[in-house]
Amino acid sequence: MSDDTRPLQIINNPLPVKNASWRALQIFSLYRLLLAISLVAMVQFQPSATSLGSHQPKIFDMVSFVFLALAFANQITTYYRAHFALQIQFQVLSDIILLTLLMHASGGVSSGLGTLIAVSTTAVSILINKTSALVYSIIASLVVLAEEIYSNYYGIRPNSGITQVGILDVTILGTGLTAFYLSRRIRETEHKAEQSIRGLASMEKLNEEIIQYMSTGVIVIDEFQKIRLINRSAWAHLGMPESTQSKSLDQVASPLARQLSLWRRKNHYRAKPFRNTTTGPNLLPHFSPIGESKENAIIFLDDTSVLTQQAQNLKLASLGRLTASIAHEIRNPLGALSHAAQLLKESELHSKGNLDLVEIVEKNALRVNEIIENVMQLSIRKPGQVKQINLIDYLNKMIEEYLITKKHKPKISLQYQVDNILIQFDVTQLSQILSNLMDNGLRYSELNCGSPELTIMVGVEPNNRMPFIDVIDKGEGIPPKQAENIFEPFYTTHNAGTGLGLYISRELCEANRARLDYIALTSGGSCFRISFSTLKSTAS
Repeated sequence: MSDDTRPLQIINNPLPVKNASWRALQIFSLYRLLLAISLVAMVQFQPSATSLGSHQPKIFDMVSFVFLALAFANQITTYYRAHFALQIQFQVLSDIILLTLLMHASGGVSSGLGTLIAVSTTAVSILINKTSALVYSIIASLVVLAEEIYSNYYGIRPNSGITQVGILDVTILGTGLTAFYLSRRIRETEHKAEQSIRGLASMEKLNEEIIQYMSTGVIVIDEFQKIRLINRSAWAHLGMPESTQSKSLDQVASPLARQLSLWRRKNHYRAKPFRNTTTGPNLLPHFSPIGESKENAIIFLDDTSVLTQQAQNLKLASLGRLTASIAHEIRNPLGALSHAAQLLKESELHSKGNLDLVEIVEKNALRVNEIIENVMQLSIRKPGQVKQINLIDYLNKMIEEYLITKKHKPKISLQYQVDNILIQFDVTQLSQILSNLMDNGLRYSELNCGSPELTIMVGVEPNNRMPFIDVIDKGEGIPPKQAENIFEPFYTTHNAGTGLGLYISRELCEANRARLDYIALTSGGSCFRISFSTLKSTAS
């Protein structure tokens, strides 16, 4: 606080006063009330046992009752917590005047009442903590000195006590000045402590913000496996559960809870990737103890699909550069080979066996060309043109156009939970993804049940409120071991497949901030789900 060297004035403090200052003023007011009660009681009930009011008892009685009334009123007003500076200044000024009158009525400085004035001036130096508070000590010293001069001049007390008055004045000034500087030092220390606390709170808040926005998931677990902290990335990785507050880890992520228990029991436990939800990312946990014990731990969750994706991107970038450099060299002889096969097929000078061989040549030439086109598409892919799409309207139109291209009309049914779902996606890329999934689903449905049938379901996931499209076929399904590899490039179980269809579809989904996952069905068949990252829906 800055010094105030202006003359004494009644100041209405415009700044809010702390609760501690009001409590101190209430304690000081209570002291004044108890003092006033004691003075009245001693004179009224045991007048012979004290020298108080011995010189002028009527004045003492009147002033002591006024002191008691004011002290009682001041005690009440302090609880309203209004005009702090005004209240403390009024109380100190009234103390200086009334205690001086009581001292005068009791024989002057020798009565000992003057030391009570020092208590009040010390209190104002502590509570106001401004240089102007020292003026009250000066006023008190002058009033006490004036009382002594007045008494000597008019012969009220013939024995001069000027020495005692001087000592009392020095005491009043000294205690006021000492209290002022000690109070200032305490307040400066308190201010520095508050600044440090605010700095620590700010750093704590900053650390929390950093943790919340980290791409790595962070979870803090106590000894009872209760979640104490979870950042946004961990919440998203675990499938956006509705609530994690005061829940156990087993309730939110049971696979992770089992690994935590194994880590606590084993010294050199190596964590394994897991999925908390069917369509969630592959997560690799890292456990770190808090302190020396493993009871309290921090869990870091890394999305392994990001690292896998980066490795595959590097691999495909190299493959794309290699393919681009040799594509021209391959296409020329491949084109000549395909043209020769067509001419040979049209020629009449061949047998039935030779015709079969020619068809094999044509078929494999087309397959090689398709592989080259797909790999080159990966290496030179352009950014998508993201637009807002109404899923239901888009799917109705897309299915209609898809059926026109098919000679034998398959059976495709569209089911949805909400009439109006808006997403952000590139229309061309979404059509490419769905066409690939529908081609695969219809092919495997026909192989398994004899007719190409497919169901497309549109809905909203209950946990994270994100929209999805499910492409469900009636095939035999995919064995668990194969399901782990179906999104890898060049992995295929079909003789005529290139192994790039599902990989490209997932790549296009991730380019549009969506996910493509395989969901095993207990009733048979396969389900491929596209989960979108944004949702705007209105039920009609």
